[in-house]
Amino acid sequence: MRMHGARAILLVIAAATSLGQENLLADTTDYEEALELSAADILPVELLSGEHHRVVGTVRNDGYLNYYVIQSDYGEFPAASTAMLRMRLREIGALAQLDELSHSEVFIQAAADAGINQLEAVEQLVTHPIATIKGIPSGIGRMFKRYSRQSEDAVADAKEYMAKQKEDEETTESDDLDYTREAVKLTERYFGVSDAERNWAKRLGTDPYTSNEVLAQAIKNVAWADRLGRIALSAAGGTIPGIGYVKAVNEAVWGEDPYELRDRNRALLAATGADDATIDAYLKSPWMSPTQQTLLTVAIGELDGVEGRDGILKQALNPVSEAEVGYYVRSVALLAWYHRNRRPFDALSTELAIPGGIARDGTVVLMFPSDHVYWTQAMAEAAEVYRGLDTNASGHALELWILGTVSNRARRELESLGYELHVDFAAMLQSPSD
Repeated sequence: MRMHGARAILLVIAAATSLGQENLLADTTDYEEALELSAADILPVELLSGEHHRVVGTVRNDGYLNYYVIQSDYGEFPAASTAMLRMRLREIGALAQLDELSHSEVFIQAAADAGINQLEAVEQLVTHPIATIKGIPSGIGRMFKRYSRQSEDAVADAKEYMAKQKEDEETTESDDLDYTREAVKLTERYFGVSDAERNWAKRLGTDPYTSNEVLAQAIKNVAWADRLGRIALSAAGGTIPGIGYVKAVNEAVWGEDPYELRDRNRALLAATGADDATIDAYLKSPWMSPTQQTLLTVAIGELDGVEGRDGILKQALNPVSEAEVGYYVRSVALLAWYHRNRRPFDALSTELAIPGGIARDGTVVLMFPSDHVYWTQAMAEAAEVYRGLDTNASGHALELWILGTVSNRARRELESLGYELHVDFAAMLQSPSD
């Protein structure tokens, strides 16, 4: 009965993310629409603008995530979610450090000794700002739709998974990716990061496998010029933004090459009891960077003893964009946080796009790493499904945790339907060093 209830709970996720699906309820008259937000209203002043950046005033919201545009001295970058915004701002700070470094005598001499003109390459980040990061995606709803078909069959390896993704590409008008070409490109980029580049990323406090190609190229340039280790830089300290509360990930990502990380992750996953075919497919999937994959593996390890945690690996094959991957990884990391810090889970249900947790006292928990949620028609439909769960009739709590905020209307409606709603709890996750 308990797992049946968990399966029903995850129908909430599917309904809540299928914006634009056919109406399932008779009343279609009174819902909110996801609106554009004001950056000045939702961001603290230190994020809104700084010496080298400004967040564009209008922020798009898809009902779940905020989509920002950052104008900087080094280009214009989109950020899908507030978590990614913080990451990009850390990276802009790193670019500013590299820009200052490029004018120093020690850097000029190091570049000359290396027989290359890397100084010019780094300076061009300022004199010819560029934006190489892809544009804002259409939202994360497609991830939930896609998973319903893929979950029916076991995925044996990356090749089979890529074929499934190609089929979805042909039937999904919102996505024009050539999956095979993109997969090859991503894999080459991840496994091409050198030891020196990872060391410089550590000194800057950034992710060595970032999708920010401007920063990646700048680090590559300075690492090449500094082959003799002459260039000093004050370490940024802290942790990679967004993963600070899983401390083990930072040193592993900075200190081990991608092959070592893959071996580490394989050993950790094998210890969970996952089968070899699923582990292989997960480790070969290119859509998660080595950093994201390591974070997810550590989070799975944190769910020690929880029934159904091996299903997370299969779910992890579903996301095929940076926004989707980020949302999924954060949702699992939040479940691990809840398991360790609130009450332990007895089981997970992983039958749809993101997992739901079932606590030992019967409480059912959903963790949504959303920035802002509106009372849309889809959310209202989900609420009706959630209210009718068997577990609710048995008196067990039904907790919905939303990392960001909800509209006033959404709060009223959700609470009136019996939700135990927890919102805006990001501060609970932060450590002093983050």
